[in-house]
Amino acid sequence: MGLDSYRKNATPALEKISALFMKFNPNTLTIVSFILALISGVTIGISGRYIPTLYLLVAFISLVLSSLLDAMDGFVARKKGIGSPAGDMLDHTFDRYSDMALLSGFAFSVFGNVYIGILALGAVFMTSYMGTQAQAIGLRRNYGGVLGRADRLVIMMIIILVQLIFPFSYKIYVEITPVNIMLIWFLLAGHITAAKRFKDSLTGLKNEQIKK
Repeated sequence: MGLDSYRKNATPALEKISALFMKFNPNTLTIVSFILALISGVTIGISGRYIPTLYLLVAFISLVLSSLLDAMDGFVARKKGIGSPAGDMLDHTFDRYSDMALLSGFAFSVFGNVYIGILALGAVFMTSYMGTQAQAIGLRRNYGGVLGRADRLVIMMIIILVQLIFPFSYKIYVEITPVNIMLIWFLLAGHITAAKRFKDSLTGLKNEQIKK
């Protein structure tokens, strides 16, 4: 999908929404975003065992709110002129913990598969690592590829709704559910994205050497 490439297009909408959050500290938004992601992950994980409709709805609403605050924290920091490396580190640290909470919730739910979930989480972490590693070696942070964080969040929202409305399940080698289809896609697309970012970084380093 590559939704991260459309960040600039979303700026006008974020400008309007950010007015609701300007009185908050960006770090507070980051932490609340993580708490909501944790709630979403937990409710996804237990949804099939208790009240599926209620818990999936809670998971969906929590994920939407978490994603909104995740989009707002950095934007509010820049608007206020208080962006800092410490804030950026806090944001990315809690983003990874949010990824862990959400994917663990899907993997350990009755809809998911733990083994596929673990592999998918590794792929997602490699995607994020290659994006920030580019910045660590002196290049621009890389948001390229088919599975950025915005893509993952949107896909998770869609899958929760699909699992809620069309709870199908077919047994092949593993149980084929909407959640497992998503986890398999995260596994494949995550490594494809990580490989692209790795290649982009090598190309960037070569170009820097040529300039010198």
